Amino acid sequence: MRLHQRLAHRRLKSLIADAFSLLLVVGTLGFDFSHTANADGGDSMTQTAKVAQSIQSKLHAMVQVPLSFFFFNYSDTTDIYTQAQFQLAPIVPFLIDADHAIVLNPMISDSINAQNQQTTSQVTPLQLATFYAPKGTDYVYGIGPFIQMPTANPSGGSQQTGLGVSYGGFYEPKHWVIGGLAYNAWGVGSNRSAGTANVYFFNPLISYTSDNAWSYILQSWINGNPTNGQSHNSNQLILSLGKTHKINKSHLQWQIGPSYMVTPTPTSPQGWGGFFSLTLAFDEYE
Repeated sequence: MRLHQRLAHRRLKSLIADAFSLLLVVGTLGFDFSHTANADGGDSMTQTAKVAQSIQSKLHAMVQVPLSFFFFNYSDTTDIYTQAQFQLAPIVPFLIDADHAIVLNPMISDSINAQNQQTTSQVTPLQLATFYAPKGTDYVYGIGPFIQMPTANPSGGSQQTGLGVSYGGFYEPKHWVIGGLAYNAWGVGSNRSAGTANVYFFNPLISYTSDNAWSYILQSWINGNPTNGQSHNSNQLILSLGKTHKINKSHLQWQIGPSYMVTPTPTSPQGWGGFFSLTLAFDEYE
């Protein structure tokens, strides 16, 4: 049985390696095609490519509805782990003027973990990041209050309210997005029976978008819950390839690629996994 598990784990790694190789091949073809087009017609990003670039920066005054999915699988001589993570995190902007906006970013997350066929579900409480976001020629940044709602079910997270700050910034020369988003919150209230609402999150990112709307993204999701002197930190590295398509008055971007859990948590060990996301964007403000 253990030999079978090890062989299955090796097959999973092989599939991930094959997918990563395919990602690089397709991405290289898209990159080469972009440069060929530039040589013939000049360096010019299409509107779809500009939307693809803006999707990487979540502080633009552009409505976005991103749905993300992670999957990790790991087995050793004693344990078999799987973990599936989902997040729905729409971007809702309110324009103040041409160069300033208020951006709301509610986040709904769920993590389904299985260890040796014992399954648990960890629903993160509703989180709301807000940003007052000025925009310059090649940059956008923002800061605002952050709130995490308490859960009604003790097995679903902290029953405290979390209050804190959300902040971030991106440098955006032509084709590139470099920067990140973050938030910190501290638990308020006396009910710590299901842990505290002390949380932190950092999402650094670098991306390149070609003239024909192919995007190449390297990012990390770093989060934790510092309680009783322990941070319970996790760090996921994600390398993905994305393509943006115009659909009527909106745009749809898909991203796919390998992910690696750098640091283990009590419910997710180190190891390889996969990442997939779909983002619907409306660029009427752009």
